[in-house]
Amino acid sequence: MTDGICLSIVIPIYNAGAYLRQCMESLLASDGIEDTQIILVDDGSSDDSGAIAEEYASGHSNITVFHKENGGPSAARNLGLREASGRYVFFCDSDDEVDPVIFKKIISLTRTCDEDMILWDAELRYETWNLLVPKNRDFFSHGGLKKTEQVYTGKELVETLLRSSGDFVATIWLGTYRREFLTGNGLFFEEGLIHEDELLLPKIFLAAASVRYIPEKAYIYRIHEGSIMNPGTMDRKKSSDALMYIYPSLYEFYDEVLDGEPLKILIEGNLTKRYLHMIYKYRIWRYGYKKQIDRKLLWRTSVRMRDRAMVLLLYLFIH
Repeated sequence: MTDGICLSIVIPIYNAGAYLRQCMESLLASDGIEDTQIILVDDGSSDDSGAIAEEYASGHSNITVFHKENGGPSAARNLGLREASGRYVFFCDSDDEVDPVIFKKIISLTRTCDEDMILWDAELRYETWNLLVPKNRDFFSHGGLKKTEQVYTGKELVETLLRSSGDFVATIWLGTYRREFLTGNGLFFEEGLIHEDELLLPKIFLAAASVRYIPEKAYIYRIHEGSIMNPGTMDRKKSSDALMYIYPSLYEFYDEVLDGEPLKILIEGNLTKRYLHMIYKYRIWRYGYKKQIDRKLLWRTSVRMRDRAMVLLLYLFIH
């Protein structure tokens, strides 16, 4: 590889033998992929994932494999980020795919763009009959943004999404990030944590001086029975533990970086909406978190009547 690499693709792999080839073939079908750096991080897989990764590396000079003890996707992504040499870094999941036609455009953009982040939409692909899985195929589309290529500051982007659609999606594979922007701002994944995107993405958005939005579905997110985030099979105790750490941490972060800004009210209101949804969806009081729920904070940051009603129910029924 040379110093002129524009894009590094980091793929954490854990027991993804059933899907890894589809992921890799979608990337390799993208024009310009030979000029990218692909870093495969085998995170202690016990299936044939490591062998498949080595198979691809042996046939392509731009693919490198690292094998490590299992430490979770955050640790694998951090390893990949530290080994990356591209101007931009894209974190792709090993059981997902890209649209090769659209991803060709993304590769080209990383040669000419200077934005801190290039943002796109994703298509959902369902491979499960679980009734708990949402069927909204536009869930990972930024519906509140104009469907033309636009450049925003990170704060403008978040405010536009919150005012127009009431939400923003915190998912790492919905974009590619200027490597020096991430490393220079200490924007690494917190290791040992699931739902790690929900903690990192708000920090990325609010730190970004510029975000280029491409209104196309460049990524294909697969939901299958083995998906960590499949709501029908996920470990709800583990999810509760993670989110009861992430959400309070984000209130502290917003206090620090948005003090006195109008965006703080909007983004805290969105966080409270998510927090309350999680409390009731997972019934987290069953996991020993009754005393940790800060009802006063939730009441103070609620901006919707529905959210205030949900906080009142916490006062009435959770002691």
